[in-house]
Amino acid sequence: MVDSLPDGPVSSPPLPPLPPPHTRLGVGGVLIRGGKVLVNRAVYRTRFTIPSGYVDPGESLEAALVREFEEETGLSVRVGRLLLVRHKVITAEESDVYFAFAVEHLAGEPSARPPEIAELREVPIDEALEADWIAELSRLAIRFGSKPDAAWPRSDWKGGEFPGLASEAYYAGPP
Repeated sequence: MVDSLPDGPVSSPPLPPLPPPHTRLGVGGVLIRGGKVLVNRAVYRTRFTIPSGYVDPGESLEAALVREFEEETGLSVRVGRLLLVRHKVITAEESDVYFAFAVEHLAGEPSARPPEIAELREVPIDEALEADWIAELSRLAIRFGSKPDAAWPRSDWKGGEFPGLASEAYYAGPP
């Protein structure tokens, strides 16, 4: 014989509150000119990466990438297609989401910009894809950036001027 079920809703103990999450947003850009890709090495890193950095509060992904390129390399760029997204859990309360884009050179000559950037190189794509002195995530972005068909589809949502991405920055005012 089957036991009967209770007549009312089943109650369960309340769940404990979740800790406030903290997620950092990072951006990086693959700039290819003349069959070479631009990479740099920050003073606090042992490996080279594509130019990259964190998004400031209230800043869009695109604006952050344009700013980071200017700060690290002295170049003015236009943000193009989205190449990859990576999410990494650092601790139970902290994670990091990284977006890599193809970028187009608009103006300027590349140079390492102190105090953060120690070195800058333009490396043939084939060499960059195999170079263990370039971080693995940057090599993956370079691989996608070197293939014209490797991209997310163009978004038709608000913000659709940027291929494959719907991004807005909001300002909620003072806390």
